Amino acid sequence: MDNRIEQYTEDLVKKEMGFTIGDNEFGFVYPQGNVFDIANIMVALREAGGKPKECELSELNINTNNKKNAEPEFIIRFNDDHDTICVIECKKSIKKHKTDNLNRPNDYAVDGVLYYSKFLKNYYNVIAVAVSGTVKDKFFSDVYFWSKNQEKPILQEKFKDILLSPKNYLDSFNGKKISRSYSLEEIKETAINFHDKLRLKGIGELEKPILIAGILIALEDESVVNDYQNITSYSSLRNILEEGIETVLNKNDVKVDNKTYIINTFKAICNNPKLKSMDLAIDGSLKWYLKELELKIKPMMNNADYSLDALGVFYHEFIKYSGGDGKGLGIVLTPQHLTDFMCDLANITSKSKVIDICCGSASFLVTAMHKMFKEAISKDELNTIREKQLYGIEAKQELHALAIANMIIRKDGKSNIIYGDCFSDTTIKELKNRCNGELDIALLNPPYSQKDHEELEFVEQALSLLKDNGIAVVVVPMSCAIGTKFKQTRERLFNKNTLKAVFSMPDDIFYPTGTNVCVMVWIKGVKHNENIKTFFGYCKEDGFVKKKNLGRVDAFNNWNKIKREWLRLYNDSEVKDGLSAKKAVKHTDEWLAEAYMKTDYSKLEVGDFKKSISNYLSYLIKFNLSSLKDINKFNKINTNLNVDEWIEFSLIDYFNMDSGKYISKDNYNNGDTPYISASDTSNAVMDLIDIPAMFRGNKITIGKIGIASYYQPYDFCATSDVTVLSPKENTPLNKYIALFVTTILNKERFKWSYGRQIRLGDCKELVIKLPSKNNKPDWDYMEKFIKSLPYSEYI
Repeated sequence: MDNRIEQYTEDLVKKEMGFTIGDNEFGFVYPQGNVFDIANIMVALREAGGKPKECELSELNINTNNKKNAEPEFIIRFNDDHDTICVIECKKSIKKHKTDNLNRPNDYAVDGVLYYSKFLKNYYNVIAVAVSGTVKDKFFSDVYFWSKNQEKPILQEKFKDILLSPKNYLDSFNGKKISRSYSLEEIKETAINFHDKLRLKGIGELEKPILIAGILIALEDESVVNDYQNITSYSSLRNILEEGIETVLNKNDVKVDNKTYIINTFKAICNNPKLKSMDLAIDGSLKWYLKELELKIKPMMNNADYSLDALGVFYHEFIKYSGGDGKGLGIVLTPQHLTDFMCDLANITSKSKVIDICCGSASFLVTAMHKMFKEAISKDELNTIREKQLYGIEAKQELHALAIANMIIRKDGKSNIIYGDCFSDTTIKELKNRCNGELDIALLNPPYSQKDHEELEFVEQALSLLKDNGIAVVVVPMSCAIGTKFKQTRERLFNKNTLKAVFSMPDDIFYPTGTNVCVMVWIKGVKHNENIKTFFGYCKEDGFVKKKNLGRVDAFNNWNKIKREWLRLYNDSEVKDGLSAKKAVKHTDEWLAEAYMKTDYSKLEVGDFKKSISNYLSYLIKFNLSSLKDINKFNKINTNLNVDEWIEFSLIDYFNMDSGKYISKDNYNNGDTPYISASDTSNAVMDLIDIPAMFRGNKITIGKIGIASYYQPYDFCATSDVTVLSPKENTPLNKYIALFVTTILNKERFKWSYGRQIRLGDCKELVIKLPSKNNKPDWDYMEKFIKSLPYSEYI
C-alpha cells in the first residue's frame, strides 16, 4: 500500500497539533516509523512488524522474521521526558476510525495505533493518538494513555475529536495543566459554534454569559475537572457543576448575593428542556460545553503570556454573534494591546493598587496583574498582588459574574470585584473598606453615551478614589477632548487634577465598533496649571491591519516597536512632527494633538502631487471641460522635492479669505455655475446651478469638514461650509501653482476630523511649508514642478 495515501490526514494533524517533521521545540518528530537513532523504539517497531489484518488487543505475536518494521505515521520523542513517547496513526476516511473490538489494526486508525502501542509500552509510557478524516471540522480523533508495562490503555475521553499540541498531551499525562498559544481565529470559531448551538436551544441573551462564566468557574474545581468526563447522567453532571461553582466562589470570598445570583441563574439555564434532553456524548450537550472551554479557551489563560484576556475576547466574540456586537449588553471590549499601552502609561509596578470602576470582563485588571507579576520577586508578593492590589466595580450583574470568573481563573485570590453602581455611596464605601483608601492607579474605559452620566464624570469619579498624585489612564470618545461638550465637568476636572497627556488613537481601534477615541493621563489632586504644557501624542498608526474573519490584528508584528516609540516620546516629553506636540491648555481648549501638532512633511511624496493632477483632470473630463485633445506643450525638466529646505508661511499673507453662502435647493435650478461644497469628490462641485457666480475663478476652496482643498478655475458659488482663498497681489496664482498648494493643504487633513471643523478663523491661522527663494514662496519652482509631472500637459 502507498505510504502516502494518508497524506491529507497527516497534513491536518501537523497543522492542528502544531509540529513539523524533525526538530521542534518540544522534541523530535519521526515520520513513517523511520526512527534511526533510538534502539528501544527500533526494537519495538521490529517486533510489531507489519500490521496484521486481525489481531486481538491482548495478543502480542512478536514478528520473528524481521523482514518488515512497523510504520506509524509519526513517532514523537520529548526533550523533557525520555520515558514517554507519542505515536500517531492516521486514516483518510472517518469510516476507518475504529472497531468495537479494536482488533483490526491494518484497516482502522485506533486499532492500529493501539497495536503499535502494545509493543512500545514495553519500553515507554505511550501517548497513542488516532486520527481519521481530512477536514478540520469533520475528523475523528481518540487519545489513549498506556503507561509502561501496564496491561491496558486508558482512553482519554475528554480529548475526543480535539487535537492538542504534543507538549499538551505530555503535560496532561504527567498531571500538569495544559496551555495553548493565544489564537484569535480559534476563539472566534469557538464563539460562533457556541452561539449557533445555544440559539437553537432558546437560551436568552442575558443567560448566555452566566453559562460561560459558570462553567469556567466550575472548571477551577479539581473534582469537577477530574470527574465530569466520566458522568453519564445529566442531573449528576449539573449537580457537580453547581457544587463546583459554589466551592470556588466560597474559596474566593464572593459575596452571598452575587454567589446566589450566579448559582441560581446557572441552575435556570441548566433546566432548559433542550439542553436537559441532549445525549451528553454529542456536540452541544452540557458536557460538550465543558470540554470545549476546558480544552480550547481555558488553556489560553494558562499560557505564560496570560496578559491576553482570552476569556474577555471569547466573551466579546460570543456576545457579538449573539446580540449585535454586544450592544444589547452595552459591552465594548477594550483591545488587549490598548490595555497594555495604558498600563505602561500608568507605570504600574508590583506595589501599585489598581482600580477599574466599570471593569466589564476585567481586561484592565488582568493586564495590570500580569505587569505587576513581572516585577514581583517572591511568592508572598504575588499573593499580596492577588489579594490586596486589584479592585473592580461592575454594575451589570452578568458582566460582574464574568469578571469574577476571569479573575478567579487568573488565581487573583479574593476576587475584589464589587457588584454595584460606581456612583453609589454604598458601593464606594464597600470599596474603601476593602482597599483602605490606598488606591494609586485607575484604569478605565467608561460606558459611552449614557443617559445619567457622561464619560468624563466616570473619569472624575475614578480620580476621586485615588490618593493624591495617583494616576488615572482612561480611554474616552474624542468628543471629550474637542471642547464643545461637557464644559462644566472639564472645568471641575481642571480645578482638582492635572491633564498630563492625551493620545489620539487609531480611528478603527475598536473595530467593528466605529467610536473614535483618545487616551488621557490625569494626575490626582493637583490643580491643572494652565501655563505648563500638556503632552499630546498622535498615535494613529498602531501597525494593526484588518484580516478577514479576524478583525484588526498585528499581522506583521509591528506593535511592540511602535508602542516603544510612543512611550519614548511621552517619557522624554519630545515634540516630533507628525507624532507629538506640547501645548499649555485651559479647560475650554481642545485637548488633541491634531490641534497643535505640525505636519510631518518628510512623508510628502511626488505621488501626492500626481494624485492632485489626476483628480483635477478627472474633474475636467467629467464636466466636459477637457477632451484630452488640447495639449499644453512645454519642456519638462527634472525637479526634485527638497522638503528639508522648505520654510513655513502663513496663508493669510498671500491669500484673502471669505466664506461662501448657503443657497437653498428651492432657489435654484440646473444651470452652468459650479456650486462648491465641502465634498471630497468631483473637485467639490455639488451641483451646476442657474445662480450668478459669487466668486471669480482662479481661486482655492477649503471645505470646513475635512479640509478638502481644490483649485476652482471657473467662476463659482460656494456653500457656507467653504472658505474661499483669493490670491493677493503678491501671489501669481495659476492652476499649476494652485495644484501644488492644494496638495500641501490636503496633507493637513488628518487634523480635521471627529467633529473638528476648519472655519474661516482657523483658515486664517493656517501655516504650511512651501519651497522658498529669498525667504518668499518660490512660485516659479512650484509651477515647474507640477509641469514636470505626468499628465500635467492635459490640464
